[in-house]
Amino acid sequence: MKLRNFLPVFFAGSLVQGAVILDVPSSGGGAQANLTMTQTFTTGTIGAENQLSEIGIFAANVVNGNESLGPFTIELWTDADGDAGTQGLGTLVAASSNQITLSTAGAQEIGTFSGGLLADDTVYALIVTDGTSGTPALGRFGLNGATAGGILGSDGSLFEGANQPFGNNYELAFNVTTVAPVPEPTSALLLGLGGLMIGMRRRR
Repeated sequence: MKLRNFLPVFFAGSLVQGAVILDVPSSGGGAQANLTMTQTFTTGTIGAENQLSEIGIFAANVVNGNESLGPFTIELWTDADGDAGTQGLGTLVAASSNQITLSTAGAQEIGTFSGGLLADDTVYALIVTDGTSGTPALGRFGLNGATAGGILGSDGSLFEGANQPFGNNYELAFNVTTVAPVPEPTSALLLGLGGLMIGMRRRR
């Protein structure tokens, strides 16, 4: 096996596509609120694409709800008791590598992540913070409810700062995208060298 034929195989692992594992779209007519929030959600079966890549959050989607707010960092935590109907942050999974500003009504702002592995059928808690990790910041968010496109039901709930569910049937308009983890450079190098040696042995 010649090296030039081997290289495409070696680098194929880095050409990954994202999978949207959760999508609660903005309905364009849902409620909005200024609140410190925690949004819980439950994953289904994720499969091999289990590394957190992006979380998109919709800004408030009503008239006069377009005040610029932020910058915010998006954080994803495990849920402390594994119950989507109660609030409680467990362990920090990952924080976005960029900050978002909610500046346009109905627009989606995207936080990007470079790490954090998600598990199947697990409850997570999503927050935005303005500098203090684990402390939700005040923001104006687009919401969806049972009559405005909400889809989470018992698998998730939006909470206000005082640990109370927001209207009991509203959730944040957001989505979560994952990708397949890229092998660590050392592992990829070892795999590459191993394949190269096998190719060289076959040539002899």
